[in-house]
Amino acid sequence: MTRAGVRFGDCELSVERIELRRAGKIIEMEPQVFDVLAYLLRHRERVVPKTELLDQVWGNRFVSESALSSRIKSARRAVGDTGRDQRIIKTIYGRGYRFVADVDDQPDSARPAHGPAATADPAAEDTTAPAHRVLRAVSDVIAGRGVAIQISGGPGSGKTELLHQVAGTARRQALAVGLSAPALASRSPYLCIAEVLKEMAQGDPGLLDAIPVGCRGELERAFDGQLPTTRQRWFVAVREFLVVAAEQPGAVLLLDDLHLGHREAFLLVEDVARLTHTHRLAIIIAQLSDAPTWPGFEVVELGGGRQVDQQPRVDRDAVGLPAGVVTALQRVAQLGDRFDRREFTAAAGHDPRDAGQLLERALGSGVICVESGGYRFADPAIAARLAAQIVPALRPAVMGEIATRLVDLGATPAQVADLLLARGEPDVAAPYALEAARVAATSGLHAEVLRWTEAVRDHVDGAGEPALLSLRADALAATGDHAAVPAYRKALATADLGQAPGLRARLARAAVLSGDLASAEEALAGLEPSGGPDDGAILLARGMLAYFSGDIDGADAAVEAARAMALAPGAPNRLLDVITLQGMIAHNRGKWFDRLRRELRAATENPELASAVFDSHLCVAEYLLYGPTPYYEVVAMTRQLREQAERTGARRGVAFAVTVAGEAALLAGDLDAARADLAEALAMHAEMGADTGTAHTLQRMAEVELAAGDRAAAERLLRRALPLARWSPLARHLLQRIYGTLIAAAPDADAALVVVDEAVERLDEPFACIFCQVMIAVPASIACTEGGRLDEARSWLTQAQRSAATWQGTAWQGAVAEARAYLARAEGDRATAGRLLAEAATLFELAGQPLDAQRCLDAAEL
Repeated sequence: MTRAGVRFGDCELSVERIELRRAGKIIEMEPQVFDVLAYLLRHRERVVPKTELLDQVWGNRFVSESALSSRIKSARRAVGDTGRDQRIIKTIYGRGYRFVADVDDQPDSARPAHGPAATADPAAEDTTAPAHRVLRAVSDVIAGRGVAIQISGGPGSGKTELLHQVAGTARRQALAVGLSAPALASRSPYLCIAEVLKEMAQGDPGLLDAIPVGCRGELERAFDGQLPTTRQRWFVAVREFLVVAAEQPGAVLLLDDLHLGHREAFLLVEDVARLTHTHRLAIIIAQLSDAPTWPGFEVVELGGGRQVDQQPRVDRDAVGLPAGVVTALQRVAQLGDRFDRREFTAAAGHDPRDAGQLLERALGSGVICVESGGYRFADPAIAARLAAQIVPALRPAVMGEIATRLVDLGATPAQVADLLLARGEPDVAAPYALEAARVAATSGLHAEVLRWTEAVRDHVDGAGEPALLSLRADALAATGDHAAVPAYRKALATADLGQAPGLRARLARAAVLSGDLASAEEALAGLEPSGGPDDGAILLARGMLAYFSGDIDGADAAVEAARAMALAPGAPNRLLDVITLQGMIAHNRGKWFDRLRRELRAATENPELASAVFDSHLCVAEYLLYGPTPYYEVVAMTRQLREQAERTGARRGVAFAVTVAGEAALLAGDLDAARADLAEALAMHAEMGADTGTAHTLQRMAEVELAAGDRAAAERLLRRALPLARWSPLARHLLQRIYGTLIAAAPDADAALVVVDEAVERLDEPFACIFCQVMIAVPASIACTEGGRLDEARSWLTQAQRSAATWQGTAWQGAVAEARAYLARAEGDRATAGRLLAEAATLFELAGQPLDAQRCLDAAEL
């Protein structure tokens, strides 16, 4: 479409003015009718599936196909078409709709435009230039469309100038705008994104007031240069802010030189880029042409740009400059050919004002030049020669002086460590890397902890060694790496008596989760609570070992002793597993509902505990639902539980009971009853602000829609659930099941693999629940099998089998058999595949899950 409008028949549609004219007269249209018509027109070269229209026009809102049919009818009426004639919008039965009228792109220069969109930047007029597409993003946002664009080009190609043009145009249209670039060694991997959001918030302070208090706190931490409290909560906070910013009139997020950014920043950009499908949001990134292409981003190539002058205006070794400038350049060259102002100041060894004068002299000479995010030498060879002018024996001392000065100037340990490691000085970097690892651990950035500790593990000794080994072991355990157990042993070998109890408890927990009960028993031998800070972790590890060893009484005694610690204010979220384990023990004894009644009484006496207590029974409820208990019995017991909860005024208990009843109806195949119960439960959870209950109920509602054949509706519900699950203290229980259902809801094999990869990047919660892991491992194994990634499929299957071993006598044994069948078929063993599918169907039937059983029987016939 041109900027002015598109003609077809006697109609003209302008997406920038959000206007349809027919025979010269403006036709009044509902916004969604206009959006449907514009989307079909824009994609007239193909059939647009109904699910795609629902996703693009309605986003995460739940609507039925009848609503779409109504908007199609209205769109036809607006353009003078009918369902019988279908001259303009044609129904392709069983597939979707297509715009079939002849189209004439024609600017309506004879008629003055009205409204804010008509005042777009004149630079956008050159429709033949690649830059035009980027500048048009502002008009896209104003017209209600999101866009994700990657600008690629060489140095001097105009990427930065173009981003500033877009920012200026967007500000004139009163959009929320933020522009930043990664610093060469930033104090946070997310700093460039925090700066973008801070600029938006400064332009409209009301944006921060419109998001949840917890999200606002996370953003304010980031604006102050701090790391997030947790990675998951930071991702949620950014998403919530952008959703608000993308409301009328819209938002534009611009990131320059993103190829210099941190991997964590890349993941966050990929995460929020999904919002462009459903919100008035433009995300435009600029990077060098040889940088990887971002999935889902439209690429605009600006070309190679200018060549760097290989002959600067002064002597190649900076002869002729004052001695102070040359000395500063020799020292800053130790950091490489790129640096920022603070690094130059630290290298110069002067106060910031004097260093600034030296920097200006160096810039004026042409030896160095300005680059987005800092400065660089005009020729890397100059930097190399200047660096070599400091004799090798003195370089470690110089780097140490620069590092100390950087800290004095406000640099973080991560910045300093990065610089020193890049220059091959691991000994000097070691203390800074260790502190950077400590800071990263507090925010759950486990990959960062592993990166720092790996980089200097052979260069730390003395008091730093136990700390490094402990941090490394914790990070390995948090990522589910089996190397955690030997890593804890190494840490114990260097730890003092005060550190040993906590390390032994964490070693035991990691060993239990990996199935190594012997190592867990060895770690806990002779270890007893002593009134110290590690008592809760010791008792929980002892309870887990006893439970998985079949000592139910021993497990009960341990977790009962730990319960008060788990529910104490400020207790670590992982101690809530104490409540979960109490529920599992009660279930093993056939007394889970008795346990829930006790929890109801406790919640009545202390309502503040209700959320933590009932949320912690999430896994136990799933164990009951997938086990041999008939669903009519489950429903009857939940009715009793609901009645008791209503009598005592325990609203959380009521919502919990209704949710379990809806889940039972779903698994029994009664989709109507499941919808009714889950909708009621969702309303209660949402009213109480119960993020965990809301996320879990949305996930189950998505399963209902998936069972009914509506994959698009299922995905919308799951995407609503994801941010709530990330924020929940029980994220390690929720995310596996949400991503597992997202994989199953994917429209094809390629889309399923994309979700698998997304899940791998996102599932980094410490000590992911061994019970819940099967809920993602089974669908991920099947998706990898169907996508031809068989090694990954086998790895996921191993995880599924290990997790399902904790669910003996449940339907998950059938699910694992189904995954094994898919893999056997892919390996060419159709006979084994058929046998396993029949076995899976039988197991599902025994568990009372007819829909799952039928799916396996249908697959066996393929």
